[in-house]
This record gives sequence, C-alpha cells and structure tokens, in this order.
Amino acid sequence: MVKKTEKILGGIITLLILKTLLEEPKHGYELEKIIREKLDYKLPEGSIYVILKNLERRGLIKPQVMKNERGHDIKKYIITEEGKKFFLSHEKPLIAVRKVLDEIIADIQKLKIR
Repeated sequence: MVKKTEKILGGIITLLILKTLLEEPKHGYELEKIIREKLDYKLPEGSIYVILKNLERRGLIKPQVMKNERGHDIKKYIITEEGKKFFLSHEKPLIAVRKVLDEIIADIQKLKIR
C-alpha cells in the first residue's frame, strides 16, 4: 500500500482503537483482529504494536496487566481521560469529511472507468 494511503488509514485506525477501548480493555491481537474485520484491511506485521506504543507515548492509552482465563499475565490497553478527550475532539472533522467522502469516491471511480 502506498505511504500516503497508510497516513489516511492511520488516523482512522487510531480513532477505531480508541473507540474500541471505550467499550472494554483489549490486547493488541484483539485490536488487530477488530481492525481487520471492520476495515477489511490487514495491517503490516507488528504495526499494531507500533501504533499502540505511539498512543501510549501520547498518553491516550495505557497498558494494564491482567490475568487471562489460564491465569497468565497479559497486557491489555485501556483508554485514558486524555484519550477520551482526543476521541471526542474528532467529531466535527469527521462530520466534515463524511459530507464529501462519497463525492470523492464517486470521482475516483469515474476516473478509473475512463
């Protein structure tokens, strides 16, 4: 995938991770699976952990060690108050993008037909 396309998806993936963590803590593999299913897009190997580390560094999420059903320690991520604020701050930009997204896609598809 082209680097510029990955930038567009990166922002959406960030918001999707935060949205998912609003519901309940998740570990990296769970988040990667959710992204793959919702976007029908497979992330490059290990990139979910790069994204998670970046979100952690920015204070938007934090790791929490929990026990799994077998009693093993696993790292799950939870959203912070700062992460919630960041997530909420994207409402207006997302509404603005939604207004023109279908139009942009239609134009791309017209150009592909030519």
